[in-house]
Amino acid sequence: MDSIAEVILENNIDKPLDYLVPKAMQELIKVGHIVKVPLRGVLRTGYVLSLKKEQAAPSILPIETIEDRSIPEELLNLAEWMSKYYCINLSKIFKFLMPISIRENVLPKMQIFLTAQKTKKELLALHQELLLTSASQAKAIEQFLKAQKGLFLTELLEKEISKSVIDALIKKNIISSQKIIKEQSDLLLNEDFFSTKPKTLSLEQENALNSVSQSLQSSRFNVHLLFGVTGSGKTEIYLQAIQQALDMNKGTIMLVPEIALTSQTIERFKARFKEKIAIIHHKRSAGERSKDWQSMLSEEAKIVIGARSAVFSPMPNLGLIIVDEEHDSSYKQQEEAPAYNAKNIAIVRAKIANATVILGSATPSIESYFNAKKNKYILNELTQRPNNSSLAKVHVIDMKTEMQKKGGFTYFSEELLSKIKNRYDLGEQTLLFLNRRGFNTSLICTNCSNVFKCSSCDVALTFHKRENYLSCHLCGFKIATYHQCPSCHSLEHIKYQGFGTEHVEASLHAIFPTIRTLRADRDTTQTKHGHEILFKQFRAGKADVLVGTQMIVKGLHFPSVTLVGILNTDGALNIPDFRSSETVFQLLTQVAGRSGREELQGEVIIQTFMPENETILLAKNQDFKSFYSSEIENRKLFNYPPFTNMIKLVFSSKDESKTAMIAEDFRKILVQNLSSEDTIHPVIACGRAKVKDHFRFQFLIRGKRTLSLCSAIEKTKKQINLGSIHLFIDVDPISTFF
Repeated sequence: MDSIAEVILENNIDKPLDYLVPKAMQELIKVGHIVKVPLRGVLRTGYVLSLKKEQAAPSILPIETIEDRSIPEELLNLAEWMSKYYCINLSKIFKFLMPISIRENVLPKMQIFLTAQKTKKELLALHQELLLTSASQAKAIEQFLKAQKGLFLTELLEKEISKSVIDALIKKNIISSQKIIKEQSDLLLNEDFFSTKPKTLSLEQENALNSVSQSLQSSRFNVHLLFGVTGSGKTEIYLQAIQQALDMNKGTIMLVPEIALTSQTIERFKARFKEKIAIIHHKRSAGERSKDWQSMLSEEAKIVIGARSAVFSPMPNLGLIIVDEEHDSSYKQQEEAPAYNAKNIAIVRAKIANATVILGSATPSIESYFNAKKNKYILNELTQRPNNSSLAKVHVIDMKTEMQKKGGFTYFSEELLSKIKNRYDLGEQTLLFLNRRGFNTSLICTNCSNVFKCSSCDVALTFHKRENYLSCHLCGFKIATYHQCPSCHSLEHIKYQGFGTEHVEASLHAIFPTIRTLRADRDTTQTKHGHEILFKQFRAGKADVLVGTQMIVKGLHFPSVTLVGILNTDGALNIPDFRSSETVFQLLTQVAGRSGREELQGEVIIQTFMPENETILLAKNQDFKSFYSSEIENRKLFNYPPFTNMIKLVFSSKDESKTAMIAEDFRKILVQNLSSEDTIHPVIACGRAKVKDHFRFQFLIRGKRTLSLCSAIEKTKKQINLGSIHLFIDVDPISTFF
């Protein structure tokens, strides 16, 4: 009997279609294979969901071709779970799981690699000769004198050395060229490291590792919550657990919340492991992703490091998944469907593979700690730092008092400035944290109260002084700064307000002209290796102060940092969201943990207009357990997660009234489809009510079972015509406001 394949197509058809498997393909085809199939006279890409003997329709078309690429069965099972849990078509999940570089079989780029054909001594002599005859060729020779192995042509062109100069040197047989695959363009992967050996563990670390080892050895699915104070040696436990997985020929996926952390993690892993490491994040080229995908499938790479999308890596014989800084909101995809959380996906994937999961954090999410307290997760605590270094001393500064002293607004308290100067004199380093980039956060006219906003997003434009433009941080719109109010035509009443990282950096230079600063925010780390270069410079002591946004607080290790200044986090506490206090507590504790991580004593200055706020005081003492006890009672009282499951539905279009009307209609029908035990909130405008010319409305639903809530949503979608209205379904939302 003929074999039939159920195929999910890459368009929005939400059900699989039956196709005949030609006899020549029956020995080759497997579940998960990518195939080309005809649909309405056009060949479409699809994925084989299952193979069967009976067909649904009386007459079906045959599969045209089988590609040599497929989704591993483990990821196929994960995709089916995601489709149900996140209320999204399987076709969209498959497109998401399979990067375009894999679906289209993009090959890594070939690049020209140049090597010197002379010894260093001969090159030095040539350099002296060429200084008199050809300065441009001498400049090129100088680069080869600095290089250890050779240089890519692109590297020389970036240094303003022309192709004709290179061709001339090749013709003289001074250098040679060859086309090679630039396998890893990550700076750190091309460096040599001094090998490090496993460190002697403290009793707490040893107990935690033994607990993880038992799960690994028995190939039993377990989730371990590694709850340790900042600097308590969680990374060493990760490294030794990975070594155990390697010894058992098992693969490891290591997730970090930010690209900024990837380079630091690579550095530590390359120093410990000789094995090939695959890297997954959005700044990697299509060719690099394709190369790493294949290296995992062939088991050449047994370790993968990456941001949230790395959780979908096709790692055979998966034994261990580590989610570092598990509380971090960066693991949640909030901009597009599926709105998955990589931490939750890691747990489900590990369950499918009978693998072990380690969730690590100094400030676990309320949900994770709740699960550990209920024995759903295995709790391992690290209460001490292994080198016996003490936690940083934290001081809370009342900025109302500082303003009274100065007779007006000030960015820096007297104590913070004094301590920055003191650290500079001692040759130590300082971090200054402010979660707002740009120079000024708004521009207003004090004559008519006009706020200069983005017409597409209805949010205040941020002024960037260096480039001299106003920018929208939601849609990227840019415009030259105004000198006259377009509303009342006033010239003298245009005022800049608020301050960002660029302003802080400039102000610090004005106060301390000799202090060297670096700034780490989205504006300064846009290039592919921006994070790596900047943090490497700071770690090497090429700056005294690092001013930055949230990217500088997430698990980074700078041994010479002994002072951290938190300039302002009050705004985040005022956001009407049930997670606001948790977010601020985690942020303050994580920032404080960057100070005094080695032998030197660290200090932290928290500047605030709310010095008596309970969250700030608990963060000052890094008292997570007291914070948890207070927060969990509030969650229970108002029936918020982890005591219920939540879904946010966001409706958007360019027609404001129609969007609001459809949202209301959808809600009315959904009420009828929900259980009497479920809760539905009213329709409101989103915290960001207009983004990229689209008006946004939302409402929340809460219930005991996510799958039953999703089922009600799917039923409602079939009962209403959304038309041009876009519906975004956010399961387990991180933010209920934005």
